[in-house]
Formats: sequence, C-alpha cells, structure tokens
Amino acid sequence: MKKTIIMALGAIAILSACGGGNKAAGETDAANDSLKIFTFEGNPLVRDKFTADPAPLIHDGRLYLYVGHDEFYEGQDSASGGKEFNITEWLCYSTPDMKTWTDHGAVLAPQDFEWAKSGAAWASQVVEKDGKFYYFTTVIADEPYSGYAVGVAVADSPTGPFRDAIGKPLVTDDMTDNGTRGWWNDIDPTVLLDGDDAWLCWGNGTCFLARLTPDLTAIDGEIRVIDVPRYIEGPWLHKKDGIYYLTYASMGQGRESISYATAPSMDGPWTPQGELTGMAENSFTIHPGIIEFGDQWYLFYHNATLELDGHKGAIGRRSVCVDTLRYAPDGLMIPVVQTRR
Repeated sequence: MKKTIIMALGAIAILSACGGGNKAAGETDAANDSLKIFTFEGNPLVRDKFTADPAPLIHDGRLYLYVGHDEFYEGQDSASGGKEFNITEWLCYSTPDMKTWTDHGAVLAPQDFEWAKSGAAWASQVVEKDGKFYYFTTVIADEPYSGYAVGVAVADSPTGPFRDAIGKPLVTDDMTDNGTRGWWNDIDPTVLLDGDDAWLCWGNGTCFLARLTPDLTAIDGEIRVIDVPRYIEGPWLHKKDGIYYLTYASMGQGRESISYATAPSMDGPWTPQGELTGMAENSFTIHPGIIEFGDQWYLFYHNATLELDGHKGAIGRRSVCVDTLRYAPDGLMIPVVQTRR
C-alpha cells in the first residue's frame, strides 16, 4: 500500500503529540478492572518493567504486543557470556489506537513446556490461524534434548492461556548445523503466513528457513540457510505489495543494528538492502517487529534507556520502543530514526 509523505508525517505527529511519562498506577481497563492501562507518551513504550524482543500481532482491530520480561537479579551487572540475560516470562500488551495500552501481564513462561528447563526465555512471535493463536518461542531444552530449542504453544485467545501444542520441541539442536555459534543457534523464531504456506525462520549466527505443516506444528521438508550479510539473530518476516522482507539484527560498529533483505518469493533470491536502523541506544542487542495497523506501518524494537528502581538499562535490562515505518516507491524501507517521542 503506497503511503504519501504527508500521511506518514501525520502519523508521526500523532505519536509525537503524546508527550510526558506513561500513566499506569491506579488505572484499569474498562473491560477488566484487574488489568492496568497506560497511555503511550513516547519511547520507551513500557515504563514499569524492563522489556525486550517485541512481536506485534493484529486481531479484531486491536494490536497485541508480546515481549520478553527482562528481570534484574543480584550479580547481573557482573555476569557475562549470556548469563546477564534473565527473561523468565513473556508479557502481552494491547491497544486499539497506539495510544491507550492494556497490560495483560504474563501469558507464557518456560515452565509451561514440560520438556524445558526453567528460566531463560528468548524472543518469540505469535500468529493466528483458523481461530487459534500459535506462540513460537525459544527455551533451553532438558534431557533428552539439548541446548536451545524452538517450541510452539497454542491458545484460543491472543492473551491465552497458552499450552504446549505438541509436547516436545519443534526444532532441536540436532536438526541444524551448529556452525561457529555452538549449542544456542536455534533461537528467535519468526513465522510468516502466506496464503496456504507457512514459513518459520530463526537462528543465531546462521539464518535458518523452513516450511511448516498446515497445522503449524512440524517442519515440512528441508531446513534451508539464507545467506545475508552480517546476520546475527532476531529475524522478522513480513510481506508488502508482493515483496518479501527479511529484517534482522546485524553486526554494526561493535553492537547490533537492524538490516534487511528483500525477495520476490520465499524461495529467494534474497537481495541485501542495507541497514534499516542504526544501533540501539545503550544496548548491544536490537530486535525488529514490523506490522501494519490503522493504515500505518510500525517498527517495534528495543533499546536500553529505561531506569527502573534505581537500576539503569543494560544488556539484559532493555526497553521496548516503537516508531513509524515508511516505504519508498520502489518498495524499499526508508531508514528509521529511533526517537524518544
């Protein structure tokens, strides 16, 4: 869908007009007085929790946003080698208008998969098919599996309750080439539903792609590798006007930035199109989530600018943000300037 510059600037102005800090204390959702509501007042979007790895979904005229809950623990600031991350659950937020948001709380945790070890939740995405909501995510698998594995949970509602869909991992370490990244290459799943086809893309260090069965609960055929420059992790698939987009976290100047590639079909060829964003403020990682909502495209991502309870943002204490996304007439995405408002 073509967008004029005037429309895009108007959408930015709407977001920018929100001003100040988010309101949460004492406010509740009219539909459910146990749920908090807050007003988006500028980035970061969520101000009462550290959040990361945003994944948007549209359902019945409402945008649902799934995020990992970064939680502080004593000793975190001196941890390294991946131990500085402490995501113990996934949270859900929703909005009808990109301004008023409902906090639905935790909707899934690693222990909801019986084959998983507790703790260590990673990036995820939820998609809807035939009235069911499928939650694709990564946890550390217990015996007899090993390493990080992709699992899938299912629910009848976008806010759950979600339950393990197959009782075992969807992707395990023995299904993919370890390469240089070792036992944690199977992380950060993204799913694209494209007509009768469903595609799963994931990986750290290597970008894997596979077709899913129609019920979204098994790999259908071979697992391919997409070769794109400086790929690190966090892929996101979307389609617009017949163009397929693979957006991902790439290695920037010592930290991650967001880059992307385009293709005429999921079979490729994938053409690198350069960076979509620079590096996230104060954060080594960055993770894209792209969606169209209300005739405007949005890029969700995270930085680490939030300070909460005396703890400053850090590699494992991140904060989800959103900015408007525009496309050039040739279909390329116009680079996004990360904003505070």
